Amino acid sequence: MRILFIAFIFLFSTAALADTKPVEVKITWKGDYAHNSAKHWTKDNPYDSGFSKNFKNGTPQEFGDVQKDGELNAFVYSPKDAKGPVPFVVVMHGCDGMTTTEKEWTARVADALNKGGFGALVLDSFTTRYVNESCGVSDLHWGRRRADDAFSGFDYLIDKKLAKVNEVYIMGYSNGGTTALVSMTTQESDHPHHFAAAFAVAPGCSPSLQHSALYTGPIKIFMGDKDDANNPEWCRELTKRKRSVPVQMIEYQGANHGFVLDVPSHVGDHGWALTYNPVAEKDMMQTVLSAIKTKKFIKGIETR
Repeated sequence: MRILFIAFIFLFSTAALADTKPVEVKITWKGDYAHNSAKHWTKDNPYDSGFSKNFKNGTPQEFGDVQKDGELNAFVYSPKDAKGPVPFVVVMHGCDGMTTTEKEWTARVADALNKGGFGALVLDSFTTRYVNESCGVSDLHWGRRRADDAFSGFDYLIDKKLAKVNEVYIMGYSNGGTTALVSMTTQESDHPHHFAAAFAVAPGCSPSLQHSALYTGPIKIFMGDKDDANNPEWCRELTKRKRSVPVQMIEYQGANHGFVLDVPSHVGDHGWALTYNPVAEKDMMQTVLSAIKTKKFIKGIETR
């Protein structure tokens, strides 16, 4: 009976996402911007080398390979019966890459967005770089590297006339959340287009992003107060600082780093507690959809 019940749940979940049919595309990576450098990664310069003009920049995660140009795998989820450009969200996976679990999360995000009349572009930063994961101390480096991935996806949406230029947002989980924060900094403002807002889920709010970063648009941070992978206090500090744009942190009580990952509760390979919290995930997506629809953003810290 238990097996039949699990099978039913699986089939129901699959059916719930049946309307979301992605189109797989290749996106040309662009990194030749003034804020980037041609210098390769070195152990003496592990973070600033994230601002790179190279698609592969010699990190340990890339086995030291350097490659100037490259392509990214991506999946376009367009809302049913969409006619002409629509608001779009560029969705960034976490430090583990496009695992089965993260594919399922991005599909749920895309499904919710599509039902709201919005599109989703899910970017895969790692497969074409032959990177397995970037978890741990390399978080800020890869947040900086992947910002150019996100902007390359943005350019693709505009070039293909899929998205409205002033209504492209970025959303990411874990390292993807860090990427979302980096993408909103003024250091990235030499890109031809700018994200309307960012939704950062369980990001790494490093001291660099807390104290020195100036942001180009509104930000919403979603985080569990029990997150032991990325320090919630750092994100609180980032939110409390006076900004020219609204930055809000929504903190889910009792939730940890895995609150959006639909897997059995466990401690991951890096020692972080990962527990799915569907109530928090649903609330997060409702908040994201409301912000895109109303274009209303506020500042401060809210506990839920």
